Parts: sequence; C-alpha cells; structure tokens
Amino acid sequence: MTFRKTSALCLAAALFSTAALAATVIQTATLKDLQTVGTTNKKQKHQQYDLVIDTPSNEYVCRSQLGSTVKPTQFVVGSTLEFKLSGQNGEAKNSAGNQVKCVIVRVAATPAPQ
Repeated sequence: MTFRKTSALCLAAALFSTAALAATVIQTATLKDLQTVGTTNKKQKHQQYDLVIDTPSNEYVCRSQLGSTVKPTQFVVGSTLEFKLSGQNGEAKNSAGNQVKCVIVRVAATPAPQ
C-alpha cells in the first residue's frame, strides 16, 4: 500500500512540475545585444544568433534555432520587443511583426535599480 501511495505522489509531482514549466509568459522587453554564434558551412548555411533580452525581472540569452533564417537588421539593439517565454523556449517579436524563435541558454536576475 505504501508503494502505491509513493508512486501516485511521484506521478502527481511530475505532472504538476511539467505543467508549471509549460506556462507561457508574454512580456515587453528590450533587446540588449545581438551576437553571432558559430560559423556557417556547406551543410548549415544559416547563421545562428544569440539575442540578449532584458525583461523587468530577468535577462535572457536566447539562441536562434539551427537552420532558421534571422535577418539581424530587423532586430535593432535597444529597441522594445514582445518576448514570449514558454519553458526553455522563447520567441522575440519586434514592433514590425518580425519574429524569431529561440532556445533559452542562460538566465540572469536583473539587478534592482538604486
């Protein structure tokens, strides 16, 4: 009987933690920096980018997906954008409606203003 209760408790905890990670948060953010990642080759013709996105609570480094096309001239550093965060995935959308899907590779807490 104890084994069943323990198993049920573990299963419930796993389901709730997965649901918590899947929550989508949309917030206004500032593009702090845009950097290239790696190099291109014959197989991989599209450049990957790291977007440093500054939100009121955290700073995210979000890497564009392998194989996706990103036009860096469409994402001006210092501009405001809409940032959608869903677990480990993100999506940045600028005011012109251009968007880039990315994967979160680093999160840092934004220091409180003094």
